[in-house]
Amino acid sequence: MAEFIHSILTANALIAADGDLVYDMPVGPLSVVLLHLSPLNDTGTITNYSLLAGLLSSVDQIRLTHRGADVFAMNGQDAAVLAMLWHGLQIWQSNAVETNNDRRSIVLPIILGRKPFMRRECFPATKKGELQLTIRWDIADTGFDGLRASIETIELPGATPDFTQKATTLSRSLTATGQNEIDLPIGNALRAIMLWGTTSFAGATPAPSLGQLQVLKNNRQMYYSATDFEVSRSIAGLMGRSFPIDNRHIHSVNAAGGGQEDTQQPEVGLSLDAQYTLLPMAVGDDDTFIMETEGASRIHVRMDAETADAVRVIPIERVASQKFIEAA
Repeated sequence: MAEFIHSILTANALIAADGDLVYDMPVGPLSVVLLHLSPLNDTGTITNYSLLAGLLSSVDQIRLTHRGADVFAMNGQDAAVLAMLWHGLQIWQSNAVETNNDRRSIVLPIILGRKPFMRRECFPATKKGELQLTIRWDIADTGFDGLRASIETIELPGATPDFTQKATTLSRSLTATGQNEIDLPIGNALRAIMLWGTTSFAGATPAPSLGQLQVLKNNRQMYYSATDFEVSRSIAGLMGRSFPIDNRHIHSVNAAGGGQEDTQQPEVGLSLDAQYTLLPMAVGDDDTFIMETEGASRIHVRMDAETADAVRVIPIERVASQKFIEAA
């Protein structure tokens, strides 16, 4: 009978300084890493309160590496949006209040397969020290201090997975509006592409960084021949994701009356995902539409940028686990 092992890798402890800390991962087949962030609210100035986004800034970088090669590489906010947009998960919290100096608790899940607990899709068994997690901590950004953290893992003993999922970040600074192209890695099958742009769709005359998007294989449009950034964001809804994914909303109120009164209808504004879009190939719960890249001469994203600034592209790849076993 199959079983899993959920264990504490590193106990809850104070993060004493900014910078990188390295953690050796378990050697068994690994499905999930649960990164627990537990700062104090620094909300003496109440406008510094953040439900989620501000606290995720405590994680400047997450790198899961196998023998030095990246398997998962992105910052904390990207990791949270990946979990919500691609995996369809929610970010769970405890004590999500605005009280100054209250201890918060946020759990950031890192999934090494299409879904948690998948025996046929996780990271295969390794030798001690081969699989490492490096976290670059920021201990006191706006809205929090006294950062504590812990790491828990979920292993699948005896699993011999066919595949592992890889997600890493390509960062670019666009120097001009109009057509820009970013090449994607070749060799592994491509499930989806998550993109982030500095400028979202907002204001009276929106000009988002990512503009109109295309995906090309061997210089031929594939899957996405053209989609506008703000329309492409609705694809997450076709995959069953809720809007907004972080549940952010505000209710304006007149507050001029002397008694109880109703608020206005809710506003969303800049939710956590406002600067992101997800272009899935492998829609649904299987890989029917996955993009094979092996043997291709070029795979790239083309964006008709409306504002020239920084963007990030995160290809979500399906990797044959045998590649990691052979590398060992």
